[in-house]
Formats: sequence, structure tokens, C-alpha cells
Amino acid sequence: MIHYTSIIESDNIGKNTKIWAFTHICKNAIIGNNCIIGEGVYIGPNVIIGNNCKIQNHSLIYEGVVIEDDVFIGPNVITTNDNFPKVLGDWSNRFKKTLIKKGVSICANSTIVCGIILGENCMIGAGSVVTKNIKENYLAYGNPARHIRKIQ
Repeated sequence: MIHYTSIIESDNIGKNTKIWAFTHICKNAIIGNNCIIGEGVYIGPNVIIGNNCKIQNHSLIYEGVVIEDDVFIGPNVITTNDNFPKVLGDWSNRFKKTLIKKGVSICANSTIVCGIILGENCMIGAGSVVTKNIKENYLAYGNPARHIRKIQ
């Protein structure tokens, strides 16, 4: 199911993936099977999203982000790809990649600063600003996000 108001510039959308209204999926993005992409989501060029992922309404996933399988991204989550953005000039030397590993959950209104790795099965609490790598199986939250405790 792809809502008729969505802009889909990629041919790489997996089976049984649902894309809701006003979503924009840019060229060369890859989205796996059985995903749900909410309303008003932006998925940039060359983004890779695994299988069984859920990206909630109004989240922004910019170029340079790789999302593995079984990831939940809550509403209004923002990713970045440039630590020192400016209007003018070539930014390619500042471009950073971000890896969101299998089973991660990122709660609503969080910002994921580029160049980090979110370890398998970690959880990011609502409203967090993640500026450093998060260990697998850890709950992290705050601004900046800190490891709080190990989770199962």
C-alpha cells in the first residue's frame, strides 16, 4: 500500500511495505520488506532501511543513515549528516554516516547526531539528543543522552 499523495523516487521498496500520506522517499533509497512508513516521513537519497521496521509520522531520515532490521523510530525523530552545516560551500568533507543496528527503538522527538552507532536492541528515551555511540542492550536518554541502565 502506497498512499497516492506520497512521492516515491525509488524502485527499491520491499514487499508488504506500507507508505502513508505525504511521505517522500528519495532516489536510491532502499526499504526492506514488511515496513511501515508513517505520514509525512522524509527518507533521503541512498538511505538503507532493513526489514520489519516502523518509522512513525514526521520523522526525517537523511542521507548517510543505515537502519538494520526490526527498528522502531518514533514520531518526529530527526537524524543529521553534517556536524557543521552552512548555507554555502561544499559539505561533502563534513558528511558523516550513522548506523542504527538491529532491534533499536528510538522514542518520539529524539535527535540522532550523525557519525554514531546505536548498538543492537538499545532504546533511546523520548526527547533525547544522541551525540555518542550507545551500547547494545542499553537504555539511554537525556540531552545529551547518557547510558542509564542495561535492558533485556
